[in-house]
Amino acid sequence: MTRVLSLLLMLWVTQVPCASNEPTTVCHCKQGQLSACAAVRVTDPRLADELEKAALLAVKLEQARRQTAKDTESQASSDSPEPPDCEGQNHHVISKPIAKALERHETLRGVYRPRDPRFQTQAVDEEAHCGYQDWHRKLDAEVIAWLARNRKATPKEFEAYLREIYNRPEMLARFPRGF
Repeated sequence: MTRVLSLLLMLWVTQVPCASNEPTTVCHCKQGQLSACAAVRVTDPRLADELEKAALLAVKLEQARRQTAKDTESQASSDSPEPPDCEGQNHHVISKPIAKALERHETLRGVYRPRDPRFQTQAVDEEAHCGYQDWHRKLDAEVIAWLARNRKATPKEFEAYLREIYNRPEMLARFPRGF
């Protein structure tokens, strides 16, 4: 286990610059020198634990970022073409891709459902919303990225973010009632 943590630490810390006021061993440990990390562990076990926790957190954040990018890409590639006869569809603010990201979220898991009727608005016409258009995929990707960056967001913060999006001029042109 310690060896795995040391390797994770090495991967993470090689990207972290050294501060001018930190000891050389800490700096070298951050740059991935395992002997320096071992020296830090001997002289300051608490600091070594903190460095390992930071490295693990960085690895988890990177994994979440990659998973979000992968989910967004797979959703965009599997979309069907626009339906032939739609006129100003109902728009679901909590789309299926966003709902998937919410299910992986630390604090918002279980609060929202795909196509949640509480988060629905009417498009002004067919051009504004017909199927899962490119603007819609980009919007979903933006919201999913926000969720990945804001892992401790509350429902109030998330809904405020959504309202900010739907108050943008380009969104109000599509959905005059906002959401």
